[in-house]
Amino acid sequence: MGFIPQDKIDEIKSLADIVSVIGDYVDLKRSGSNYIGLCPFHNEKTPSFSVSPSKGIFHCFGCGAGGDVVSFIMQKEGLSYPEAIKFLADKLGILIETNEVNKEKYEHRKKLFKINEDAKLFFYKNLLIHDSPKSYMKKRELSNDMINKFILGYADGKNSLYKYLLERGYQKEDIVEVGLANMDSHGNLYDKFRNRLMFPILDIRGNVIGFGGRTLVDDKAKYMNSPQSIAYDKSKNVYGVSNLKNSTKIGKIILVEGYMDVISLTNYGYDYTIASLGTSLTHDQAKLIKRYCKNIYICYDGDSAGQNATSRAIEIFKEQDISPSIIVIPDNLDPDDYIKKYGNESFDRLIDNALDSTIYEYKKILQKYDINDISQKIQLIDDLSNLLSKLDREVIRDEYIAKFSNELNIDPNSLRKDIKLKSNTQKTSSFHQEEKSSVNVNATQQEKIIAIEIMSIACFNRKLYEKIKEDVKNFDTNIKSYNDFMKFVEDYYSKNDFDEIDQKSARDYFKNDIQMDKTLDYLYTKGKNSISVKNPDLIAFEIQKYIFNIEKIKIKEQLDLMKSVEFNDDIEREYKDILNKILEINKKIKEHK
Repeated sequence: MGFIPQDKIDEIKSLADIVSVIGDYVDLKRSGSNYIGLCPFHNEKTPSFSVSPSKGIFHCFGCGAGGDVVSFIMQKEGLSYPEAIKFLADKLGILIETNEVNKEKYEHRKKLFKINEDAKLFFYKNLLIHDSPKSYMKKRELSNDMINKFILGYADGKNSLYKYLLERGYQKEDIVEVGLANMDSHGNLYDKFRNRLMFPILDIRGNVIGFGGRTLVDDKAKYMNSPQSIAYDKSKNVYGVSNLKNSTKIGKIILVEGYMDVISLTNYGYDYTIASLGTSLTHDQAKLIKRYCKNIYICYDGDSAGQNATSRAIEIFKEQDISPSIIVIPDNLDPDDYIKKYGNESFDRLIDNALDSTIYEYKKILQKYDINDISQKIQLIDDLSNLLSKLDREVIRDEYIAKFSNELNIDPNSLRKDIKLKSNTQKTSSFHQEEKSSVNVNATQQEKIIAIEIMSIACFNRKLYEKIKEDVKNFDTNIKSYNDFMKFVEDYYSKNDFDEIDQKSARDYFKNDIQMDKTLDYLYTKGKNSISVKNPDLIAFEIQKYIFNIEKIKIKEQLDLMKSVEFNDDIEREYKDILNKILEINKKIKEHK
C-alpha cells in the first residue's frame, strides 16, 4: 500500500464515528457521556469496555486494551496501520489518493455497489407482491423476521429488474458486468436471475457485493450466483456477515455450506452461523473468520461431498493455527433438514458431541477399510500415520497414538516409527505450497528445506544462528522470501539484544509485503518446532552438502560436454581432474552422513 498523506488520515479519523464503528462489533449501551459493553478482546460477563465519543478513544478496564478508532480496527481486524486507514476510508466512502489507487476504478466499484443495492431493494419489494416465493418460504418455515434480517427477495421471469435498472439511469454495460443481466446471441439483454428466491451477499462494510438465487421452478441449475467482478470476490467473503459479528459476543462460529442452512439455523436461535460461498473454504475466508472468533464448528452436509469439503476446511483452518470442531450430521442430512426434523435439543447434542478434527479424520479412515483384512489394515495404518504426522506437538500426538493403537490392536512403538518417517518427509510441504508465489520455481526441495531451517533458527535461536552464521553466508539461493527475511534478521539483531525475534517486529517490518504474510504465518506457527536444536551441526552439514552437490552438478555438465568432442591431451587431463573432484566431493558427503 502506498503512502497516505497525513491530512487524509486526519480527515478519515475525524469523520469516523468511534461509537458507530465499534458498535458494529460490540453491543454498546449509553452510560452517562460514554458507552459501555462487553470487551471484544477477552471473555467477560460484566461490561468493562468503555467508549468515549468526546475523546474519541476506547478502553477496557479488564484487559487494558485501548486506543482510538484506528487502533481498534487494527486490533479487531488484524490489520496494519495503513490497512486500517484504508478499511475506514472504504467504510466512509472516502477515496485515498495514493500512487496505488485508481480513482476511476474506485468510483466504478462504488457504482456497481449502488446497482446491487437498488437490485436488493427491488427483489425485496418483488417478494411482497408475488405468491410463488411466499408459498416456498412457508414450506421452508421462514419467518418474517428472517426475511427482513437477510433481506430476501424474488426475481420474476419478466426481465423486470433489467428494465427497472435502466429506468434508474444505469448503463447496460454496468448491469451486465455486475452479473444481473446476460446477453443472448442476438445481442438482447435479459435478467440473469429469473424465478428465483434471492439472497443478497454483503461484505463486512455492509456493501451488497453479489447475489445467490435459488430456483423456484424446474431448473437444471438449483442455485445460481453472481460472477466474479471488481465488486464481488467470493473467495474473500462469507454469507451472513451480521452473524459473523455476533460470534464475537457469543464466542463460537458454526460454518455451514449454504444460504438456507445459515438462515434456518439462525431462525432456530443459532445466530452465529455463516456459510462459505461455494463448497470449498478458502484461505482468505479462514483469515476473515479468524479475526472474529477462533472457536469454530464445521457443520457441512453429511454426504460424501460434505465430508470431503470438511477435510479441506480442517486443513485450511490448521494453517491458520486453528483446530476446528466437527458437527457430524447423521443420515446424510444437511443442517437445515436436520434441525427442522429433530429440533434444537437434538442439534445442541450434536454441538456438545462435536469431534475434534483428528478424531473426525480417524473415523473417516475407519470407514474406508476392513480392519479384519490384513492388506486393508496396512493401508489403514498408512493413512493413520499420515494423519498423525501432521500434528505439531509430540505430547498431543502421543495421546492419539495410545488411543488409536489400543483400539486397533497394533504396536504403539511401530506406529510411532511410521509417523516419524512420514513427519520428516512432510516437514516443509505446507510451507512449499504457501510459498509458490514468492519462491523461485527452480529452487530444489533440498534448497527449500535448508532455507526454512535457517530462517527458523535465525528467528528463534540467536545463539545457534551465530554458530552457523559463516556456513549460512555460503548458502546462495534465489528464494526471495529467504533473502528478504535474512536481511531483516541482520537489521533486527544489530539493533536488539534479544534471543529471538518477536512476531510484532517481523509483521511491522514486512507490513507492506503481502507475499511475506504466508511465510511469517508458517514461521510463527510451525517453524519454531522444526528447529534442529539437539544437533547444531546438522544445518551446517546440510548447507555444505548442498554446496557440494551444486558443484558436482556443474562438473558433471562439463564432463558431458567433453564427451561430445574429440579428446586431446589437454581435455583428457581436465577430464581426469573432473573425475577426481567428483570423487572428492562424494567422499566429503559420505564423511558428513
